[in-house]
This record gives sequence, C-alpha cells and structure tokens, in this order.
Amino acid sequence: MPLLLLILALGVLAYFNRRARTSSLTRDCRWRQNRTEGTWTCAFCGAKQVGEATPRHCLRSRK
Repeated sequence: MPLLLLILALGVLAYFNRRARTSSLTRDCRWRQNRTEGTWTCAFCGAKQVGEATPRHCLRSRK
C-alpha cells in the first residue's frame, strides 16, 4: 500500500512538472473563445490569438 501511494505521488508531481514546462500561462491569464470571430481573447490583458486551439502561452509581453 505505501508503494502504491509513493507511485501515485510521483505521478502527480510528474504531471505538474510537465504542465508547467509546456505552458507559459500565469494565474492572470483567462482566455475566452469568441467562436463567431474565431479568436481567443485574454480577459486580463486583452491579448488576442486566432485559431481553434486553446492558447498555451501568455501574450501579455507582446502587446
């Protein structure tokens, strides 16, 4: 049983590590999809990105 909990804990840590490395989003990034225009808009800074896929990078510095 302790071995199973250790494997589970390592799996969760690996997941969080991978998620942090593949995205540059901050807590302030709140992307909203406008399907009629085909764009994503950040509710915090107003940055826009075109496309269907959910944005994975913060565009605040490019503004």
